[in-house]
Amino acid sequence: MTPYERIVQEQVVAIARLREHSRAVDVVGALHRGGVSVVELTLDHPDSLAALRAVADAATDLPGLLVGAGTVRTQDQLTAAASAGARFMVCPHTDPELIKAAIGLGLEPLPGAATATEVATALDSGARLIKLFPAGALGIAYLRALRGPFGDVAFVPTGGIRHDAVGEWIAAGAVVVGLGSDLVPATPGPDDIALIEERAKVVRAQL
Repeated sequence: MTPYERIVQEQVVAIARLREHSRAVDVVGALHRGGVSVVELTLDHPDSLAALRAVADAATDLPGLLVGAGTVRTQDQLTAAASAGARFMVCPHTDPELIKAAIGLGLEPLPGAATATEVATALDSGARLIKLFPAGALGIAYLRALRGPFGDVAFVPTGGIRHDAVGEWIAAGAVVVGLGSDLVPATPGPDDIALIEERAKVVRAQL
């Protein structure tokens, strides 16, 4: 199964925007036990690339786990992420060259878009999954309106979405939902691992 197929099948991407990476593997394990098997580690911290490698290595013990890199803004980040084991790339913006480069490296691109022009540009550049960002601020009504001219587009609303609101976004037409800090805290402590697993179970129950 391709990364695209896995992401669409799972319907949710857990976003680990960590500021403390020592428990990255534990976090991903908790998500996996809770039923969330597609995880994005953002590359906006000095320790994030090493954590991505560690999680990718641990994937052999977590059947079905798909790991990607998020907050990718440059070609260098993309290349490093691919080398570290990322299978998909998430951007906060629409960059045609970055989208094409990801495809060339065998990674599924999820570019960020908020306007009709950005959506069209991302599609024309080869993207099949469009990260609607910031979805929480834009709202479900915005997703419904955007699906008017783009009814066949696989939108992935991301940013400010609660873990217990996934079902609402799927019902509104989202194909996949991206969940960040409400699911995975930036500095997870020992007590947070169990909480992450429980919240992942709540997410899975809505799908």
